[in-house]
Amino acid sequence: MLALYPSNKLEHLSFLLTTLLRQQPMGVFTPETILVESPGMQHWVSMQLAKEHGVAMNIDYPLPVRFMWNTARTVLGQDKVPKQSPYRREVLTWRIDNILQDGSLMSAEAFEQVNRYWQNAGSEQEQGLQRLQLATALADVYEQYLLYRPDWLFKWEANERAVFDDMEIWQSEIWRILVKEQPLHPARLHQMTLEALGALKAGHLPNEPTNKLPNRVIVFAINTMAPQLIAFFDALAQHIDIHIFHLNPSINYWGEAKSSSEQAKLLRLEGLKKWMEEDQSNPLLGNLGKQGRELFNLLTELDTFEISAFDSPDFEEASNSGENVHRYGLLEYIHNDILQAAQPKPLTHDLREKDDSVTIMCTHSALREVQVLHDHLLHWLSQDKTRTPSDILVMCPAIENYAPFVDAVFHRVGTKALAGRGQVRLPCTIADRSPMDAEPLIAAFMALLQLPDSRFGVSDIMDYLQLDSVQKRFSVSQDDIEQMVVWLKQAHIHWGLNSAHKTAVSEGVDLDDTYSWWWGIRRLLMGMLAPDSEVIVSDLLTIPDVEGQSALTLGKLIDVVALLGEFAQVLTAPRTAAQWSKALISLRDACFMPIKEQQQSWDLIAKVAADLAARCEEAGYEHELTLRQVRDLLLNRFSSPDAGNHFMTGQVTVCSMLPMRSIPFKKVCILGLNDSEFPRKSSPLGLDLMAGAGRQIGDRSRRLEDRYLFLEAIISTRESLYLSYQGNDVTNNSERQPSLVLAEFMDMLANSYALDLSKYSVNAPLHPFSEEGFTGTLPSYETGWLRLADALQKTKLNTDEADNESANDADTATLAPSSDALSTQSLRLSGIQIARAFKDPLEYFSVQRLGVNLSQSFTLLENSEPFETNALLRYQVLDAIFSSTERVAPEKDDATPLSYSEKVITFASLRGDIPNNPVARDEVEMWKEGALALSQAMGPHDAEPKKAHFQGKYITFTSSALLGSDALVELCAGKIDAHRALGFFISQLVFSSSDEETSYSNYPLDIYSCAWEKGETILKKQRFSAYDRETAVRLLLFIEQLYMAVYTAPTPVHLSLFGTFMPGTRNSDTKPVVESIKPEMFTDILHALLESADGTSETDKAILSQVQHAIDEMCPFTDKDNAVASETTSEKHQKAKQAVDQAAALFDSIELQRSLTDWQQSSGQFSADMASNPYLNWLFPQGVSWNDIPHLSAFVLLAMVNNASQEEKL
Repeated sequence: MLALYPSNKLEHLSFLLTTLLRQQPMGVFTPETILVESPGMQHWVSMQLAKEHGVAMNIDYPLPVRFMWNTARTVLGQDKVPKQSPYRREVLTWRIDNILQDGSLMSAEAFEQVNRYWQNAGSEQEQGLQRLQLATALADVYEQYLLYRPDWLFKWEANERAVFDDMEIWQSEIWRILVKEQPLHPARLHQMTLEALGALKAGHLPNEPTNKLPNRVIVFAINTMAPQLIAFFDALAQHIDIHIFHLNPSINYWGEAKSSSEQAKLLRLEGLKKWMEEDQSNPLLGNLGKQGRELFNLLTELDTFEISAFDSPDFEEASNSGENVHRYGLLEYIHNDILQAAQPKPLTHDLREKDDSVTIMCTHSALREVQVLHDHLLHWLSQDKTRTPSDILVMCPAIENYAPFVDAVFHRVGTKALAGRGQVRLPCTIADRSPMDAEPLIAAFMALLQLPDSRFGVSDIMDYLQLDSVQKRFSVSQDDIEQMVVWLKQAHIHWGLNSAHKTAVSEGVDLDDTYSWWWGIRRLLMGMLAPDSEVIVSDLLTIPDVEGQSALTLGKLIDVVALLGEFAQVLTAPRTAAQWSKALISLRDACFMPIKEQQQSWDLIAKVAADLAARCEEAGYEHELTLRQVRDLLLNRFSSPDAGNHFMTGQVTVCSMLPMRSIPFKKVCILGLNDSEFPRKSSPLGLDLMAGAGRQIGDRSRRLEDRYLFLEAIISTRESLYLSYQGNDVTNNSERQPSLVLAEFMDMLANSYALDLSKYSVNAPLHPFSEEGFTGTLPSYETGWLRLADALQKTKLNTDEADNESANDADTATLAPSSDALSTQSLRLSGIQIARAFKDPLEYFSVQRLGVNLSQSFTLLENSEPFETNALLRYQVLDAIFSSTERVAPEKDDATPLSYSEKVITFASLRGDIPNNPVARDEVEMWKEGALALSQAMGPHDAEPKKAHFQGKYITFTSSALLGSDALVELCAGKIDAHRALGFFISQLVFSSSDEETSYSNYPLDIYSCAWEKGETILKKQRFSAYDRETAVRLLLFIEQLYMAVYTAPTPVHLSLFGTFMPGTRNSDTKPVVESIKPEMFTDILHALLESADGTSETDKAILSQVQHAIDEMCPFTDKDNAVASETTSEKHQKAKQAVDQAAALFDSIELQRSLTDWQQSSGQFSADMASNPYLNWLFPQGVSWNDIPHLSAFVLLAMVNNASQEEKL
């Protein structure tokens, strides 16, 4: 007999099932047969039976197709039917590939199209791959035909045509060849089984103990059944009991329910009258339920008896008695209308207060969807103590897009918990991910199969070493890896094993082995043996960095590279499937050693390798396979989701939307309901003849399945439904459409139920730290983001107060130590060292004073070798050539007296700093010529540099230069930019401030440099003239105070900031002001500055008063300075005062205000790039104003530097 048990709730089905098993028990040793559609459902049914009976045991859960095959074996005799179907897709693929490679079969003209397809694919490897892919696609298509179009196959076997399509000709030919090999295919068996069952009298089934059918079969909650399967159950039910438990959303007949589009069509074709007569069924059933409707109609045609178990809330009673009208939520009304298959009516009485049974969330991005969901779930759990994380199911159409975000926001079981950040993280498990996506071991194993095509890029190999299982296999620690990275950077290893490998990869371009692994490793090994400085041994430059214990670490690195190099060779050979199976396992064992969490993926690799051999053997496939084919096979296998684990394990379950998720949960959440992403489209294969022939009842369709899934999700949620989509674009906030099913649902709420959508639909803020995220109806639980939101709000409220406070802070400079404490620490600094402090004063202060280094210091390994030289290299080479005069004497142990500059260039080439190409070599030649020309232009000078120093209040300034014929001279290997000019200016002042009379006391300082523009060498000389001693001393004391300001407190006097408007363009306001401030006028300017000190910023005042003290101590103003004796003095004084006033006025102008703002927002390599400067963001989170900077003092100093030298081209 055939019994049907329809119900709208899975719990009732499981209750009916347990009751049936209790009332009609079978013997303890008789297995119970329950057909389910997925491992998730199997798990649920086992748990329910165990809960009811105390134990669930001896239950067989075959999949429907497997069950049909086993039944056929029993009915027709085991000797006739093989144990496994030779028409399983994985075996069929190999059988088809065998046929495609058989020239005697494929020479017929019917196959011309097929042969052309794979033989035109290119190389032999490509052809093999293309042919195997074709065989896989064909196996897929035949499997569909067997289930849904058996009539076609029977026609083909009888040499008739079923569809009139060109492809049918060769598809039917291949099918006939397959059937000739193995006449029993599932469709034929099905037919024979039905005939055999029909012929047998009831009760005459085979009954030997080894070969008998189960006494009863239970089919539990399978939502889609092919017509073939239903016919099979019908025939089988003549002999044994079959109980079909199925979900039916509605108690009333809804087999005729039409979707909106079908109704619209009716209206168009039949007119209004006919349309009005039609029953208006529930829109959700009509629009979403087509797939279930087909199954329902197929089942109603059978001769069955029915036991139904529907339940619905008692709305009528409640409203008649007038009590508890408000106890129902919207979800219960929706459930009830689906159950009655009724058209929803406007809700007349109010829903219960704070109804949270339906939430529609609109966000900006997938990450925000997950963050908002996490907050929402915490809130939901906090409303009722009986709720637990295991009551929650989260579904996403594409789980692989959401998995990384779920990992970041939830706490995935099996990952390390984030240490003490205070915020709660809900535990979750993610089901349905493909091993390739979820398991690092599998992904790394697949990457190793790419080795023969790999460039062996340095970062790829280091990424491989970051895996736990690899570190365990080679016993490498994280410290070892950091050490290796340092060596690899030093050794300039970029890609390629050696020159042969590099030549092979770059397709025949002859390359030498520079930048390759063995070149670098050999240099490191030589360095272990050779002395502690770089030396050249047999054309290699040693790296003297490996010594003692660290040699072991180098050994491990060599081990890894040698092993991978070996596999890169070994894997290229074609092999038979059985040989590949062994090779894959040996690759796995040689390169990994699993840690506890990876045991599953470790076993999976072995299983897949064994399956490959077993299936080829079963199909009698003996051809050799290439690496490309094996890689493609494994990739397909590892990319398909892992069925069954991680489902319902006591945490929040996150899974993809797979059919068969009708398991009930208190809360069901669906993310990613975006237009065009759900319902998902599946494009049929081009080979699939079913696609062109028109749909038949019972056919599978991805779109209809997804719609039915959405309906199931609504029905299977018990307390609360949460639907989320990305309704605004994250970049420009433009509106985006929700998925069609969600739009229909919202439409039903707004129009049929006449509800105000704004109550149910929530727009989440763009950022997790937005204020509304913490103040709205659903406050966020993220303590970390709360701190930021708080800070932002305070900033908004306190900007005015903050300004007042910061002014008071300046007086009590907390960081500045007392001057006595500083004077005891003697600082000896050269001009260029002081100038460097002004390049990034905030960084200088953080590093020198606080010992805080925020610059990213991690080493990046480059996979591509350098092709061009850079400015740093040019500086090093020039610097070496310039200093070579001092090192004329060859070192004693050098046999070849290479000049120092030649040696530097040779070493740079051998080190890999100078790329090995003609362009780079020409450039180096050009630099050498330029440098020699410059040395000649400089003329004769002393070999020993002259030194001078000046003792300031806190700093000893030092300086050195070479003595030429009528000037002090210095070569500069780089470009003379603002900070170098400042450095040379200070050097010249130190020489000028010296007490002792020397032959070069009043000599100017000449700086020689060269530049290259468009391949031309340009030689330049910049002359800094000398000053009288008093001016020089006062200037140095002034510079010293500015330096101390930078050194003792965060003071943003960046040269790049002043560089934005100094010296100014031709007709700007700044240019004349800058030009009027000359170093020789410094004494007058200082007077003017001290007089106007009240009008300047606090920072300026502090510096100027310190300068006043220092000058009074060390070089006091004499009467001569103060007396307004002569006209000229007062005139000079007037001029200075005017210049200072103009300078002060500049800082109030809009232009300089704009300069300051632009400078803070600048980004990119050709600007000051302050927007991403970590020190500025840390020390001045609110940004910098001119009042934070001693702007007047700095302006005066930099204007003087600007006027201190004259440049001439030589």
